[in-house]
Amino acid sequence: MLDNQAKARKPSWRSKPILSIRARLIVLALLVITPLVFDHVYGLQLAREHRIDRARTEAIDLARRGTESQREIIYSVRALLQIVGRVYGRMPADPTNCNHYLTTLTANVPWIRVLSIAGTDGRIACSTELDAIGLNVSDRAHFQNALHSHDFALSDYLVNRLHQLPGLIATFPAIGDDGTVDGVVLAAINLKWIGELVATATQRSGASVLLLDGGGTLVAGSADEAALIGKKFAGYPLAQELLAHDEGTITTTGFDGVRRIFAFARVPWTQARLAVGFDETAVQSDIDRELTVASRQLALFGLFVLLVAWFGGEQLIVRPIRSLVRTATLFGRGDFHVRATQETWIAEFEPLAIALDDMARKLAGREEELRIANEHLEELASLDGLTGLANRRGFDRQIEIEWRRASEQRGPIALMMIDIDHFKPYNDRYGHVAGDTCLRSVGETLSLVTLENTVLVARYGGEEFALLLPGLDLPRITALAEEARRSIEDLLMPHAEAPRGHVTISVGVESMVPQHGQTAADLVEAADRALYAAKRPGRNRVVAHASTRGSTAMPEPRIEYETPPPVA
Repeated sequence: MLDNQAKARKPSWRSKPILSIRARLIVLALLVITPLVFDHVYGLQLAREHRIDRARTEAIDLARRGTESQREIIYSVRALLQIVGRVYGRMPADPTNCNHYLTTLTANVPWIRVLSIAGTDGRIACSTELDAIGLNVSDRAHFQNALHSHDFALSDYLVNRLHQLPGLIATFPAIGDDGTVDGVVLAAINLKWIGELVATATQRSGASVLLLDGGGTLVAGSADEAALIGKKFAGYPLAQELLAHDEGTITTTGFDGVRRIFAFARVPWTQARLAVGFDETAVQSDIDRELTVASRQLALFGLFVLLVAWFGGEQLIVRPIRSLVRTATLFGRGDFHVRATQETWIAEFEPLAIALDDMARKLAGREEELRIANEHLEELASLDGLTGLANRRGFDRQIEIEWRRASEQRGPIALMMIDIDHFKPYNDRYGHVAGDTCLRSVGETLSLVTLENTVLVARYGGEEFALLLPGLDLPRITALAEEARRSIEDLLMPHAEAPRGHVTISVGVESMVPQHGQTAADLVEAADRALYAAKRPGRNRVVAHASTRGSTAMPEPRIEYETPPPVA
């Protein structure tokens, strides 16, 4: 009995806790860090997918734009061939005159490389390419299609027999008054639009453009694919995917061995496929680098937290960590003015507080640098690279600003639209370098003449300029436009193709006091109509648009100034 009482008085052993305080702190730290890691990785993964989707969208947009360019070109070629086919019977019978007629007809049609007429036997009798005369094209499917269908026909992509260049051949029968086919008109369509598409696509690093015919042969492509043109790739996964569908996207290895994100579309009226591809590595390089850096940062941070949890105590660790987390959260929300060193820290946490503050200062500095860089890029995007003047984008933005200001102040706002007379013949005769010099000279002169009154001198597009002059009424803007016209004429820039022998300009002007219901587009439209009115009677003149005040209606322009023709 005594033994039983002694056992009853003996203290019972309590079970030890499974985890020590240090282990509990480690588990707590892991519970805090793990969701952050997964959340950050998940966010970066979403960013990766978004970037890939954006690349696919951009690629398919470029491919569609390319095929749409082909569609528009074929429509234009078809219309031209119909005209030639209808007047075939009245064309000069002499080959030399016929060749000259076709050459003249296609002089301003850049997308036609060669225009020819073949007899029903398939031999070319007349052509803008003299070397093509006498060639027999009766074995070509497109020739036979036009001959027997009595309608427009188009070849697939093929290699030109004369120049060994890829292209399309459009055909249309020349039908006589009695309904019989007298011959076939053939037009070789060049692939200039592919070059323009390549120039746009290759602005992105590692981009590639491919044109694959219906048999799987590469007929055109970007510079990095030049050595592969003419080779057959029908057995490649990329070619099989392209030829199996009219449109789509695929991520696979290209013909040059580089893995790309491809988007493709079928070229209208052909079995060819146009594909635009972006280097997958280049697309994902930034996000992969961010993933690596983030992973390392999170690993270091996790290791630091575990060490602190192991060697610290609740009072020395938990509170400082909570405080640091609050500061880091503010940084994450973009509040870089908060400073961790404003609190008192023990020696072990003070370097971390200083590092956080340094990071905040650097992030704030980088944010400011990014803002300045964006402003600079915005400014560059609004300038014309040739003349240094504002471009169309800059003009559109500024006219909206000035229009609102004029509406608030109930004052006039004037616009001068200027076009260099006969500029295309100038370019054709003197070359594009001289044309660029002419544009710069005109832009500089306009800027100097209107320096005291103008807010903006812009290159509106091509050889057109626009001058925005707030505060000027119609008589003042008209007089200033005449002064600008004389200044350009006084430059005496030679222009053998112009009636006066030198470069001149036509000017349309308008001044408005903004009324209810009117917009800046009304001012532009009025000045543009005045410009065309100045060009109709013979150019080298100023026309002011007589706008009805207090109404959105715009009557016909009236001529304010015009220069008399030169004395012979």
